[in-house]
Amino acid sequence: MGQATLALRNLLIRVAIFVLLAAILAWAVGGTLFGSHRVNFPAVDWEGREWAVQVVGNGRQPDRVRWLLVSRRGEDPWTVHPVAEAGQWRDLVGPVADQNGLRMAVASEGPGGKTWELVIFERGGAAPKRSPLPGAPMDRSLPLPN
Repeated sequence: MGQATLALRNLLIRVAIFVLLAAILAWAVGGTLFGSHRVNFPAVDWEGREWAVQVVGNGRQPDRVRWLLVSRRGEDPWTVHPVAEAGQWRDLVGPVADQNGLRMAVASEGPGGKTWELVIFERGGAAPKRSPLPGAPMDRSLPLPN
């Protein structure tokens, strides 16, 4: 073998060891080598819990963004709730909390364009109700369903 071939083989072995050790270090500290970004929207208080929408994505593929409704009590870890969509929502308004419940409006992109839907959580932990909205919500005061 020539000197150049030995040098190239040595370099490839060192790069492989470096990537392996970097992946092990990333895993050991609780992440991944190519991690995703998490952003929490401003939280609201409702039924003794703090509620927020969390956006999770890797920044390279916009259709891989996930929207999660999360809540926590005090300093507990965030809990994910059953309104979690993968790559379907294109826009979101809310959450808004009042005596009627917790509401948020979500937009999905379909063949007919962007359609809006109102998602409502009522007191007592029932499953969320969904109802279509005729248009985009104008501000953070989301409408009540008919």
